[in-house]
Amino acid sequence: MIEVANISKSFNKQRVLHNVSAVFEEGKISMVIGKSGSGKTVLLKSIIGLHTPEEGEIFFDNREFTKANIKFKREIRKEIGMVFQGGALFTSATVEDNVRFPLDLFTNMSKAEKQKQVDSCLERVNIENAHKLFPAEISGGMQKRVSIARAIVLNPKYLFCDEPNSGLDTQTAILIDRLIRDITIEYNTTTIVNTHDMNSVMEIADQIYFIHEGKKWWKGGREDIFNTDNIELNDFVFASELYKKIKDKS
Repeated sequence: MIEVANISKSFNKQRVLHNVSAVFEEGKISMVIGKSGSGKTVLLKSIIGLHTPEEGEIFFDNREFTKANIKFKREIRKEIGMVFQGGALFTSATVEDNVRFPLDLFTNMSKAEKQKQVDSCLERVNIENAHKLFPAEISGGMQKRVSIARAIVLNPKYLFCDEPNSGLDTQTAILIDRLIRDITIEYNTTTIVNTHDMNSVMEIADQIYFIHEGKKWWKGGREDIFNTDNIELNDFVFASELYKKIKDKS
């Protein structure tokens, strides 16, 4: 479980997050949605320590992270898997070298042990016969799956995904969604996903946080989103004609 307690963050005296609190539960997928510039990516980066909030605290299973020393933060980061927007694979490294990277960085495993773990994770995301290929030689969907394999190679307790379906066609996006869901259940991870993709929200979200103007504007589940009278949330969710029709029928 991850608890965010009253965090605020500013850049150049411009407040981006305003007193945001949230609880992200173990074994569930929490999706953070909102318009571009709403603050959701800053929230994600603050939770994993890429930004330091001026106010508030962040707890990983009751362990205070925000004010922890470098050594303690490094220990917690070993328990974190991150799927970056676009995959963020190293273009000059092979598929298996990309997946091995966290093992090289954080463990003292032998070469054989690392290879076994890499093979296992690539098998888990249904990647076959691509170990020696480079990212440019595989499809966008495969690149995302490799990125997920890299994110889970340390058997993380916490999984973060930033726009995991960005740039993917609908069918591939569904496969990625289901993979994230299955991994969350299988490893009992605390999974947080930043997304604009309402299809993903409706497909796999256990709980939803809507960030608006840097504030936690709404929280609920998939079943709640069609029945809310929150104006800003409705404007965001039902921007498309398709979802307007779905809401009208609900």
